[in-house]
Amino acid sequence: MRVLQNFHTYLKTTENWSFNLISGLPDVTLFVASKQFEKCNFYNPRFTYIEFPLRKIETLKPTYAVRLYNNMVRTMLRHLYPAYVKRMCAPVDLMHSHFSFVGWEYRNLARTLKVPHIVSFYGFDYEWLPHNEPVWAQRYKQLFNDADLFLCEGEHGATILRNAGCPHTKIKVARLGVNCAQIPYVERQKKAGELKLLQIASLTPKKGHRYSILAFLSALEKYPEMSLTIVGGDSEGLKAGLVQLIPPDLLATKIHFIDRIDFSKLYEFMSDFQLFIHPSCYSDDRDCEGGAPVVLLDAQATGMPVVASTHCDIPSVVCNGTTGLLAPEKDSEALSSLIATFYDMDQVEYTRFARAARQHVEQDYDVNANAVALRTIYQQLVDEYTGNT
Repeated sequence: MRVLQNFHTYLKTTENWSFNLISGLPDVTLFVASKQFEKCNFYNPRFTYIEFPLRKIETLKPTYAVRLYNNMVRTMLRHLYPAYVKRMCAPVDLMHSHFSFVGWEYRNLARTLKVPHIVSFYGFDYEWLPHNEPVWAQRYKQLFNDADLFLCEGEHGATILRNAGCPHTKIKVARLGVNCAQIPYVERQKKAGELKLLQIASLTPKKGHRYSILAFLSALEKYPEMSLTIVGGDSEGLKAGLVQLIPPDLLATKIHFIDRIDFSKLYEFMSDFQLFIHPSCYSDDRDCEGGAPVVLLDAQATGMPVVASTHCDIPSVVCNGTTGLLAPEKDSEALSSLIATFYDMDQVEYTRFARAARQHVEQDYDVNANAVALRTIYQQLVDEYTGNT
């Protein structure tokens, strides 16, 4: 099967899960289309990358000539790139667009290629986009009519699409995952009366850093032998507000911020912590996870239990009472009590959570098994489209 994969930018580090998923697709020749390519990120020699011959000039201080040239490239990409993609990959059997706005941008290409079109929703495109840019509510109606199938990470996302008017017959759940074979399981030591917490997520409102900090500070009053490390970039300028929540003496000794880590050393870095915290929530402007952060799977696969929220599909990814503990979203006091539970936990009970976490990911969220399931979805759609069912 020949499949065209469409992206907006190929590929941000935080979207490594999509690379892992399509890399695991069996018996598929893959073409990757994107108007912008992040150099040296997630390249697979099996893929054919369709880069436009003209590229924008990246510089910190563009001259007038550079700005003029880059505007010309953007215009040419907008008008000529779809036809260029068709010339470079046709014929294909199916087209898969990642994120709703990418599906909208490439919807006409599917018609000209005369192939079925799959669109995957992931996060902000579920509710933030139509809420903040009302034109997308109408565009979604058109997209729901034009595209052949819509994929969600879990049932919560599927419910959002149904409520937005997408026919239920066009919605399927396609789980993401992690490569368990490449993630070392760590038998962590955990005595009662100690706890090292970790959160890894870009500093955006929906990641719930505010509630992580408030819950930690509340628990710290009774349980002093704890630390919280927060890893994430601050592209939205939220760090200053988070720092203001923290007494200065605790910022130096108990709560630590790290801008970024080397992704290739993620699991080695995680091994130094005992509990992963990630209380995702709806932001005021309706941004949400849609599904669940894949980093929750990374953490559990290493044998690190999780405290998180009941937001979106997190209850499917983190099994409450088995692989972690869940609190209602934006409820810092409930979250604080869960932190206290793990603080008091001895080695025997902690190990039970840790091993269940690894087993859960291996059983339901191994990316290679989920890639095979996605390949089955591809085949079913192609057979329906060509009348081979």
